[in-house]
Amino acid sequence: HQIETASGAVLKARSVIIATGAKWRNMNVPGEEQYRTKGVTYCPHCDGPLFKGKRVAVIGGGNSGVEAAIDLAGVVEHVTLLE
Repeated sequence: HQIETASGAVLKARSVIIATGAKWRNMNVPGEEQYRTKGVTYCPHCDGPLFKGKRVAVIGGGNSGVEAAIDLAGVVEHVTLLE
C-alpha cells in the first residue's frame, strides 16, 4: 500500500491500520474498500495479531491513534503513526 501525505511525502507499507477515533470512520481514500480485511483494518486489538512481525502504519490522531500504535508496538516489527 502507498500513502501520500499532504506535504507530498510517500509512505509504503504492506498493511495499514486506520485509527480515526473511538468510532471508526472511513477515510475515503483510493483502495480503502478494496483492501478492507486484506491489509486495511480498523481494530488494532482485534486484528493486531494478524500483523505480527510486520511493518504497519496507524492513521489517526489523538488518544485512539496513539493507543493503537502503542498496543501494536508490542506485536509488530515497526509502527509508523500518521496524525
